Amino acid sequence: MSKKSKKKYKLKHKKVILITCLCLIILIAGMAYFVNKTYEDNILKTLKANYNQYIITNKKSNLYNKNYKKIGTISSGYYLELTKISNLTSKNKYLQIKDTPYYLSYKDIKKSKKQEVKETTNISYYLSINKKLKTKRNITLEKGKKKITLNNGLTTNLDSIDDQYYYISFLGDNFKVKKNNSMKVIGNSKDDKSHVSVILYNKINTNCSDDTCFHPNSVKAHITRLKKDGYYFITFDDYTRYLKEYINLKDKAVLLVTNDSNDYLKKIEEDTKVKVTSIKDNKGLKFTNNNKVSTRKDKLNSISNYYPKKYMIIDEYLKMGQGLDITDDGGKNTATEIAVVNYHFFYSAEKKESCNESICLDTKKFEEELKWLQENHYKTLTINEFADWKEGYIELPVKSVLLTIDDGAMGTGKHNGNKLIPLLEKYKEHATLFLITGWWSLSNYQSPYLDVQSHTHNLHFEARCADGRGMVACSDYKTVKKDLEQSLKVLGDKTSFCFPFYSSDSESLQALKELGFRVAFVGGNTKATRSQNNLLITRYPILSDITLQNFISMVE
Repeated sequence: MSKKSKKKYKLKHKKVILITCLCLIILIAGMAYFVNKTYEDNILKTLKANYNQYIITNKKSNLYNKNYKKIGTISSGYYLELTKISNLTSKNKYLQIKDTPYYLSYKDIKKSKKQEVKETTNISYYLSINKKLKTKRNITLEKGKKKITLNNGLTTNLDSIDDQYYYISFLGDNFKVKKNNSMKVIGNSKDDKSHVSVILYNKINTNCSDDTCFHPNSVKAHITRLKKDGYYFITFDDYTRYLKEYINLKDKAVLLVTNDSNDYLKKIEEDTKVKVTSIKDNKGLKFTNNNKVSTRKDKLNSISNYYPKKYMIIDEYLKMGQGLDITDDGGKNTATEIAVVNYHFFYSAEKKESCNESICLDTKKFEEELKWLQENHYKTLTINEFADWKEGYIELPVKSVLLTIDDGAMGTGKHNGNKLIPLLEKYKEHATLFLITGWWSLSNYQSPYLDVQSHTHNLHFEARCADGRGMVACSDYKTVKKDLEQSLKVLGDKTSFCFPFYSSDSESLQALKELGFRVAFVGGNTKATRSQNNLLITRYPILSDITLQNFISMVE
């Protein structure tokens, strides 16, 4: 082959190699593009399948910072809210947890529905303390099986503290962090305006009579009264943490303790869901019995507390809850007898209404009576307060009165004139309505100032017997009991009963006892005393011709 031919051949060969190489490059580039496109499509497909504003981690997942560097881990099954993304692309491989500097991989999540926002503190009556927790080393946040680890430490607000753990809110949840020496607490949690009302019962028992021994039902009555006014009860552990500045508490905190130790304490807790702590074994604190409120200024060996006596009236416990100083008057202001007055029907003469029965009362007179009670600082009782007093569980002030209304007829309900409830609510005075439950609906008598109790279901009939007594008194035991059971199904409350036409007999009294009624009322025109039969309590009937002075004479 000539030199010229060889030269042509070499050139041709080079072109073939060049073209082949170029084709290979194009093929490889095409394959790379295809592989990358498939990869990107798969990322986007997985991302769209997994992404939602609300997600759950599908395995133990890494936490990343904004540079996508791993800074910790988070447990599987953890619910989170992500920063919302309107345009998903394959570049969104790391998704930001809302309102945080933390990110998750798209591979580690799955969709979830929105869940309720959790409490920001561990217990509903705790307030976050004015302190921060600062850590430098790796830390682990724990909540049951849930765990979050952070490699670079954390600085966050503290909710509360105990002797072993710090408690924080993190990622919308509550966690505890075990204490160690590398951690630092910054700030001051003191709140000099806060207080805890510590009530110390010397003894709680059913078999003692001295002034510092309380029946368990007395303690239950005190708890009920305080709860009604919005007070809540803390544990002994809460209290010691409060003194150590480990927690802050909402207003109206009460701690109940006793020098006694017996099974009655457990029964009180079962019935009220409130713990009375025995300090018989000291518990490391000493109390002063000075009838003053406790604050963080108290020293552990000189805790201020209230020391109640059996003769103290129920309203003194509200003063204790408020943190006011109380004075032991030796029982000079306690009632030994209480007027129970009895109304029936109400009408308004001013509105041209009329009522011809002797038991009708013009609302003008009723309002006059309520106004007098209020201006003269009388306590109008709830039916539970009266029953607790009658059974000897609480004391009431001398100026106490129980207002009762029989039947549920004219002017007493929202369906038949609505005279009673607006006036009770105007003057914020309490009364008890004895309703014939088979005749009118309970829904017509709803008010926080009106207790509704039983006046039979359908036995309110007069002169059905030979001697003219009401049906309750002349019906047999089974008939009365069945009727009362029907009434209780409507009311759900067996605190009290009122005998129609004031007539009773041994069988009706037996039915009341077996069903567990605490008190029952008749007529009588005398004040109620503790020595009276609890099921035959006397009342003053209010008639249409009553004057204000007549009413005052009854009450005083």
